[in-house]
Amino acid sequence: MTRTDLAAVTPWFEDPDTRRFLGGPQWPAAMLAQGDRSVGTTFRGARQTGAYRYLALAAGAPVGYIDCGAFDRCTVYGGEGSDGPIILETIDAVTGSIAFAIDPTRRRQRLATRMIQALTHHPDLSAVELFEAGVEPESDGSRGALEAAGFRLRTAEPDCEGMLYYRAWTAHAPASSIST
Repeated sequence: MTRTDLAAVTPWFEDPDTRRFLGGPQWPAAMLAQGDRSVGTTFRGARQTGAYRYLALAAGAPVGYIDCGAFDRCTVYGGEGSDGPIILETIDAVTGSIAFAIDPTRRRQRLATRMIQALTHHPDLSAVELFEAGVEPESDGSRGALEAAGFRLRTAEPDCEGMLYYRAWTAHAPASSIST
């Protein structure tokens, strides 16, 4: 996905559900701008090693957007303390953190599931051992798409920001690092 694709994607973020769960029409442009600037920085205890953004097409038309930040490890964030972020857990596995949106007129067609599966097998992300996605508990569509793509709920209770996290280990992840 590039700046030229924003004209197709931005209207999706006028949709009340998309706006509620991800943000308004400024969100896609902000993600594009932030992505490359974030590489090399530390966020919540993990160093970002890459930023990948893709536009999903069906019959040549844009139907979805998926974003993946790659990090040198997985951290479980527990809020902010006086010395910075509180990290509850660290897993030494290259991790991809994903976010996605579907054209509201194309929902309930399993496009998000196929888009997530394509992302987790994309050659640009071959070094990723663990994929994670934070989802609001009320976002039934996103939760269902992640589960159908093979992701499992990390914990049944929302985190300090009210999010549920789903994760999926890749086939090449070291067996010693895989836990539920």
